[in-house]
Amino acid sequence: MHPRDKEIWLAIDQGLRAIDWEAWFGCPEGANYLSPAGHEVTTRAVAGLTAFFQSRWLPKAVTPLPASGKASDTFVGLGRAAPVLQIMNGAEPGAWVEAVRWWAAYAYLEEAEVPGLTSVRRDARRDVTLSRFLHTQTQARLALIGAARGLPVELEPTKASGGPGDVRIGPVFIEVVTFAEDQKLQDYERFRQSCGMHLRTLERDLDIYWEGDFPELLNGDDFQTWKKRTEEAAQHCAASEAAVDVLSSAGRRLTVNPGRAPQGTTLTGETVESDQGKRLLGKVRGKCAKTQGAGTAWIWVEDHSGLFHFPMPFADFSLAAKTDALADLLGPLLGEYVHVAGIIVSNAARRRQPLPLDEDALRPAAQGFRRGLPLDRVRETIVIPRRIILPEQTNLIARMCDAEAASLDWALGRLGVSGGVTSLLTDSSTPRRVSPLWTP
Repeated sequence: MHPRDKEIWLAIDQGLRAIDWEAWFGCPEGANYLSPAGHEVTTRAVAGLTAFFQSRWLPKAVTPLPASGKASDTFVGLGRAAPVLQIMNGAEPGAWVEAVRWWAAYAYLEEAEVPGLTSVRRDARRDVTLSRFLHTQTQARLALIGAARGLPVELEPTKASGGPGDVRIGPVFIEVVTFAEDQKLQDYERFRQSCGMHLRTLERDLDIYWEGDFPELLNGDDFQTWKKRTEEAAQHCAASEAAVDVLSSAGRRLTVNPGRAPQGTTLTGETVESDQGKRLLGKVRGKCAKTQGAGTAWIWVEDHSGLFHFPMPFADFSLAAKTDALADLLGPLLGEYVHVAGIIVSNAARRRQPLPLDEDALRPAAQGFRRGLPLDRVRETIVIPRRIILPEQTNLIARMCDAEAASLDWALGRLGVSGGVTSLLTDSSTPRRVSPLWTP
C-alpha cells in the first residue's frame, strides 16, 4: 500500500474522514499498473459511482450493522473487491478492471436511457445491503451484455401480473436470484479478511512477505495470540533475513520470508463445509414460486457463495460434470413450475493468469460455458432450459455467455474510451491471454 493510501485509510479507521470511492480505488501514485488513460478512467469512475449511489451510500455500505440488523458486515463483501485493499500479489489490476466494469455498465445504461434504470438506482440507494448491491450489479451486467449484442434491453420490466421483474433482453424475461455465502462461510471470510489486513500491515512495515495458510477460525483470545506470534515471527525474519514458520493448532503452516513476494505467491484458507446444494435448491424453488405471475421467465442465479470455487467436491468437477450435477439438482423444478423457461447458474471468480481456454459443455439436459474475462476473472455458467420450447431464447442466452468477455471494451468505446481495457494498463499488468474481441 502506498504511503498516501496508508495515511488515508488510517484517517478513515480513526473516524477522521469518511470512506469514498476515491479512497476505495486508491491514490494515483499507488496505482502504478495504470497508464495515463487508465488514471483518467479512474477519475471518471469515481465521479460516476459517486453520482449513481450518492455520496452517503459507500460509508453506510461498509459500516457493520448491529446484531439485530438486516444484514451482516457488508464491508467483507464489498471491501475485498477494492483495488487498494487487495492482499494477494498482483491482484490490484484485476480488481480495478472489475470496478471499472461496474462504472461502465451504469454509465452506458444511463447514457443510452435504458428504461427502468431510475428505479434500479433508487432501490440501490435505499437498500444499502450487500445483497441489494450484488442484485443491482447482476441486473446492470446482463443488460449491458444484451445491449452489446444489439438487443433492446429494459430494467425492472412489468410482469404479466403487474409488478416489476428484473431485466428483459430482447424476448427473454429474466428474474435474478443472488445466492450468497451462508453464515459459516461469512464468518470465516470476515476472519480471513482480518488476518489478511494484519499480515499486510506487517509486510508494509517490514521488508517481508507471507505464504502458506491462514489459520482455522479462532476466537478473540486465540486470534490475539496468533497475531502476537506472527508479529514476533515477522520481526525475527526481518532481523535475521531468514524464513520463519508459524504453526496453528490445526497444523496449518504460515511462513514469513525476507524480501519482496515472487509473482504468484498466495495464502490459502481453511475448507469450510456447507450443504450448498440443498441451500441452492431451496433458494431457486422459492424464486420459482414467487414468479408464477410473471408469465414465461428465466431464473438467473448469480452465485456468490463459493459453490464453484471453494474447496469442496463440486468445485473440483469438470465443467461437464458440474453441468450434469446442476441439471440433476435443478431440472426437476422445470416440471413443477411450468412458467419457468429455464434456470441459469453463473459464477465469476478471480483466477491466476494465464486464464484457461474457453470451454463449452453441451450435455443432454443442459449447457455449460467457461469464459475468461478481463483481466483475471473466469465465469462459469450452466444453462438448464426447458427441453421442448423456446430454442431461440436458449440460443440467445448462449450467445450472451459467449460475448460477455468483449462487452466491457464495447461499453468503454461507447463512453469515448478507445483502445479497450489493455490501453488502460501498463504492459506489465496486461494478461498473457486475452479473449478475442467481438463486434455486434
